[in-house]
Amino acid sequence: MIRKTLLIVLFSLFIASPGYSRKGEETTLSTIQARKTWMEEVRKFKFELFTKELGLTKEQQDAFFPLYEEKEKAIFKISKEADSLLKKIAEDKSVTDTEYESAAFAITKSTLKKGEVEMEYFAKFEKILSKKQLFLLKKAEESFSQAILNHHRGTAK
Repeated sequence: MIRKTLLIVLFSLFIASPGYSRKGEETTLSTIQARKTWMEEVRKFKFELFTKELGLTKEQQDAFFPLYEEKEKAIFKISKEADSLLKKIAEDKSVTDTEYESAAFAITKSTLKKGEVEMEYFAKFEKILSKKQLFLLKKAEESFSQAILNHHRGTAK
């Protein structure tokens, strides 16, 4: 779960950093297109990696990937809400202990919500993937996370 959260944070940073070059408050069309292209390349890489590591048939790919993307969007939304709350509280200089406690609880609860989304989609994936493929999915997610981290480390040097 921590690794997934790290991936989501890194993914958010990748989305925000290379895609925006500011000229005043405007974002150029070319940087938006570059970000979309980069996102599509990451998506394609992930789909290829999952297809290979899980041994997905064409029929499984057609059924699985739309659901997988739904799951990722739901988890991303939960993470984004928690990050917004964290940022809001961190920037506010007049936060009370009660507000800190409420924010900490809400942020911690977001982990539970992400787990509930994972379980919801696990049940959906069971209808598409074999038991072995369900197991290999977790391994493929780890491989993808590691590949993204390695790529980031390589470009950060």
